[in-house]
Amino acid sequence: MKQTKLVAIFVCAVLFLGIAPPTMAQETRSPLVRQMYDGNWPSEEEGQELRDEFYYNMAIQAYMTMLPALNTIGLRDGSEKAFGAGYNVLPMWKDRMDAKAWVPTPNADIMYSMSYLDLKKTGPLVVAAPPGVIGMFTDFFQRTLVDVGSAGPDRGRGGLYLLLPPDYQGHVPPGYFTFTPSTYNVFLFFRTVMPGGENGLDPAPAVKAAEQTRVYPLWEEEKNIKPMEFPNASGKRINMMYPTDYAYWTKLKAFVDYEPVEAITPELRGVLAAIGIIKGQPFAPTDGQKKLLDKAVLRAPKMILASRMLNRPDKRDLYYKDRQWLRVWAAATAEWMQENYLDVTQRNAFYQIGYSNAPAMVMRTINQGSKYPITVKDADGNFLSGSNNYKLHLPAGIPARLFWAVTLYNITDGTMPETSQRFPGLNGFDNTVKNKDGSIDLYFGPTKPAGAPDTNWIQTIDGRSFIAAIRIYGSAVEFFDQTWKPDDVVKIK
Repeated sequence: MKQTKLVAIFVCAVLFLGIAPPTMAQETRSPLVRQMYDGNWPSEEEGQELRDEFYYNMAIQAYMTMLPALNTIGLRDGSEKAFGAGYNVLPMWKDRMDAKAWVPTPNADIMYSMSYLDLKKTGPLVVAAPPGVIGMFTDFFQRTLVDVGSAGPDRGRGGLYLLLPPDYQGHVPPGYFTFTPSTYNVFLFFRTVMPGGENGLDPAPAVKAAEQTRVYPLWEEEKNIKPMEFPNASGKRINMMYPTDYAYWTKLKAFVDYEPVEAITPELRGVLAAIGIIKGQPFAPTDGQKKLLDKAVLRAPKMILASRMLNRPDKRDLYYKDRQWLRVWAAATAEWMQENYLDVTQRNAFYQIGYSNAPAMVMRTINQGSKYPITVKDADGNFLSGSNNYKLHLPAGIPARLFWAVTLYNITDGTMPETSQRFPGLNGFDNTVKNKDGSIDLYFGPTKPAGAPDTNWIQTIDGRSFIAAIRIYGSAVEFFDQTWKPDDVVKIK
């Protein structure tokens, strides 16, 4: 009894005086002190390991955030190596683009004209766009300056576009569609529709129309303007892909040094600075850092590929509730904005396999814009394999006011698979066999499936996965309200 009273008195004293007994000792260390080395430095070995890990992580982030620019740099460098540089050089795929051109998700069913303008060298440039062009101008981050053609200010009638350098301080004359990019380098991308002929598409009228394009310095006299050159890129082996090795970093450094500081946001400049890329300063990574950069340029594209392989949890990339077809913009804007965030994951996915992102491709412009449903899976949810045979049923009344096309691509970079067929796709002007109701059945496989018409078969590469893409130019209301939908790709048993 006496002992019980003593314990009670002790407890009361503890409570009154705020003295904690040994068994009730309070923690005196803050959370991070407890978590990290009990308030001490790590070992020098672990510190170096952690710093290397941070450098590697910044390299991964730099790779992904700068991919749109490196994508365009790859296009430019490959083109200029093959055809030369200059504001007056406008390569065209006059006999259609085929698998020999290594380009991300190109289209063999429309005539391409692509060039790369350097406003730092030339000053303001005027581009006389001919009527009927479907195109755009972008800066080298592929941020669109303006759509050209029916979705642009010229409304398909053609017009004079004036491109001003970012730091231009001179007079700006009226009468032009005038735009100022964030970068000195500008990507000119024009597409011209080819009419159908007896044997399918006829490129000649599209080439004739596109060759009316003129590019010249604003303040240059006519007698000093270089004559336009329109080299034919068709049938030529051209590597226009972004770098896949250490050149990714050296080309990135050259780009940062060349362009205005303001072309890159301060936060992204900080990411680049973390790996040693700072405008106007030497880029001199150590041997250990070079190994980390080599590792990042190999690992980052695999991460992007994995994000494309796995389904988005929010399903914003699904075109339909009951189909496998995907929207590569995942319902974001052309600037990759969702309602309240920048969708960097979807942007990475796009620029790994594509280029030339513009508002006309994203907005629901009736009878004028273009839409690009793609699928990587069959109706059962299995990835498309070039080892299998498949059928794609397109219901009658394809809502394409200009034309439609179906093309197959490699999953890793969007290049065309090179097979015994010249073009890995078919379009509405080809002499495909139609069903009695006007619908069309197309077939994919390494060899022609039994019973499939020769005209309706697209060859695949045995053992290689592929993407199937539908292009709908001049997309009509039936596409937008989904009263017309393509069937899923079905594996032929």
